[in-house]
Amino acid sequence: MDRLIAMTVFRKVVELRSFSSAAEQLGMSKASVSKHLNSLENHLGAQLLMRTTRRMSLTEQGRAYYEKCSRILDEIDEAEAGAGEQRAAPRGMLKVRAPLSLGAAHLGKVVSAFLARYPEVSVELTLNDRFTDPVEDGFDVALRIATELRDSSLVARPIARMERILCAAPAYLQRFGEPVAPVDLRHHNCIIYTRGVSPDEWRFDGPEGKRVARVNGNYRCNNGIVLREALLEGSGIGLLPGFIVAADIAERRLKPLMTDFVAEPRTLYAVFQHLRHPLLKVRAFVDFLEQSLAADTNGWLSS
Repeated sequence: MDRLIAMTVFRKVVELRSFSSAAEQLGMSKASVSKHLNSLENHLGAQLLMRTTRRMSLTEQGRAYYEKCSRILDEIDEAEAGAGEQRAAPRGMLKVRAPLSLGAAHLGKVVSAFLARYPEVSVELTLNDRFTDPVEDGFDVALRIATELRDSSLVARPIARMERILCAAPAYLQRFGEPVAPVDLRHHNCIIYTRGVSPDEWRFDGPEGKRVARVNGNYRCNNGIVLREALLEGSGIGLLPGFIVAADIAERRLKPLMTDFVAEPRTLYAVFQHLRHPLLKVRAFVDFLEQSLAADTNGWLSS
């Protein structure tokens, strides 16, 4: 058995979910594809695929092997590309994890533009607000918004500095007035984003230096999109990323507050495996994302 050929066949079958389609793309017969997979399973001593007449699915062992197998094959492609005078174009499946609010607000058009530039790449984008080790979870790149990241086992590349805006709906302000300084926030109902460090402490840089406001309110949530809806309903004052509320502010559905005080920003990081030579598809995506956000004109990035 040629192990690399068997691994390539296995990955292609999984990605296309079809023996026939994999055989066609690889220029093999369907019988050859089955033979390679049977040999691979015998070599590993584990069943990788559950096969019936109607469907095919990965076993638990098959899912784990697929992730590692794909990464090995990608690294081989990268090594071969780097050894030649001409670098190959990025290609293959790129698995990206991103926060739900960032994905809903902005990533759709960025990923579409990336795929238009690199047609040999396929992207599987997963949106959730849970962050773990992207390598263990099978992602090539994980996007994370934080003050700082210190995990030395992974590459955490800063992509963009992201502003946060203190704002409220006109209806709320008509009833309860506007705060003019951080100390005034203790008299207001503050809608609190619960993820991150010290969610009940909002930090600002003002004319007289740094200030910390300890806030409280009757609405707490771990998702910025939900909190935006609460703000629009006039439920209170919120401190949210600019990319979530910029359009509402432009349309005057929300009003920025305490403009002499700048809220502590966050940084968008691209987190990926620490390799001496990052995969070409990973490097291309991270570079493209950074360039796209730098060219953004919607005012949700801070200078």
